[in-house]
Amino acid sequence: MRRFLLLLAALLLLPSFAAAQEHPVNNTKIVPPHAVALLEMLREGGLVIYFRHGSTPDYSEPSIADFSDCPRQRNLNPLGRAQSALIGDDFKALKIPVGSVIASPFCRCMDTARIAFGTVTAADEVRGMKASPQMRAHFTTPQKPGANLVIVGHGSASGLIGEEFLREAEAVVVKPLGEDKYELVARIRAEQWAQFRPENREPPPGAPRAQQ
Repeated sequence: MRRFLLLLAALLLLPSFAAAQEHPVNNTKIVPPHAVALLEMLREGGLVIYFRHGSTPDYSEPSIADFSDCPRQRNLNPLGRAQSALIGDDFKALKIPVGSVIASPFCRCMDTARIAFGTVTAADEVRGMKASPQMRAHFTTPQKPGANLVIVGHGSASGLIGEEFLREAEAVVVKPLGEDKYELVARIRAEQWAQFRPENREPPPGAPRAQQ
């Protein structure tokens, strides 16, 4: 019932908020693995899952000096909060292991992480437009198997995803390779996590199947 209500809220709000704070670049050069293989990789852990914060109202905020002062910031709208909750539900249902969760100190990033994963640590390096050595290290340092590092930040990921630019609540999956190297594995929109669920992958009874 909770998931149904969240989906209903997201669908009702989508026409009003879908264009909020989006970027004109829609295409991606990342060719992801087949869904089954990607889900297996996510369950094995050792990856970095970088999210852009959830949906926000379409207006420019003033300069922020105090990141704890949420009323002065562009915060999640109801759609953004629903997106975050659904992502959290899908991670639990899909048994995708989550280790550390860090986020840009902006309230919209902290709230996205907190709603989805229940815990978050503010990391100042995540908010930068250019990647600091510390931010780059998050992408390049191999993670321990059995858990994934989750980062919630902004659309450009501090420039670490090249020409890619994430939509609100979209994620990029990163495979750290060590020696200051990493690989972009996949881009996943907020609603696509649910498509990994078995009930959403099976065709309906009686549906024609391709000949083997």
